[in-house]
Amino acid sequence: MTMYISATFKELTRKRVFLVTLILTFVFLVLYAFGARELSGTVTQTRISPAESLLNSMVLMVLGLFFAQFLAAFFVLFSSMGIVTGEQENGLLLAVASRPIPRWKLYLAKWLGHAVWITVYSTILFVSIVWTIHSQTGLPVLLDEVLRGLVLFLWMPLLLLSLTMLGSVYLPMLSNGICAALLYGFALFSGLIEGITIYEGSHPALDKFLLLTSLLLPTDSVYKRSLYEVMGGADWAGLATGDMGPFSIPSTPSNIYLLYTVGYAAVLLLLGCRAFSRKDL
Repeated sequence: MTMYISATFKELTRKRVFLVTLILTFVFLVLYAFGARELSGTVTQTRISPAESLLNSMVLMVLGLFFAQFLAAFFVLFSSMGIVTGEQENGLLLAVASRPIPRWKLYLAKWLGHAVWITVYSTILFVSIVWTIHSQTGLPVLLDEVLRGLVLFLWMPLLLLSLTMLGSVYLPMLSNGICAALLYGFALFSGLIEGITIYEGSHPALDKFLLLTSLLLPTDSVYKRSLYEVMGGADWAGLATGDMGPFSIPSTPSNIYLLYTVGYAAVLLLLGCRAFSRKDL
């Protein structure tokens, strides 16, 4: 298994998109830290109340994590959209599959190899955002809340990875990337629409549509629960996310819903293993 994780890292580093992603991520984190420092300096000069300063820090945290999930999602898409069909087209998959190992184990090994590096990348993103806000604006954070938020933040791209890998068994690399990106964008758009409904009241038809979307691809809902946890749960999260337009969180996904996402990922992996075992290489 360690061999496949190492091979996955070598494969990722050979792709130019990997280097571009790292450069853009570094630029984003530098600009974000600069913006947080400037905001902190402005707050000090204008002498606003501590409550307003706390609210500004929390809003900046929300915006930072929102764009961080974008980067994590596209890292998944670019790194895994050709994990099966892409290697099949260049002949690499046939050489690997010829080894005396069940195909379902090979599929899971590839998932695990990508999951390790996606987890490392997403952890760096999340910790950098939280540490920047805490150090620059003085926003108080608790370790247990940060850890819960981190686990859920990592779970979001792993769900997307499971879906993208399943699509890669059936679709060409480019088609799979487009479909996965559209599904992710659709889930994200639905989440923004849900945030706007906080001003319009409840609409039964729209609520059913949003529920169906969250069941089809639960990435945005998991991200919202992550944000809810890192912002202090029921004690503080409502202050920062209750009146932010499309970034508002009218409802927080429950623990039962999180269990659903575990089953969702397990089903995707099971279907992927089964399809890959029957695939004609």
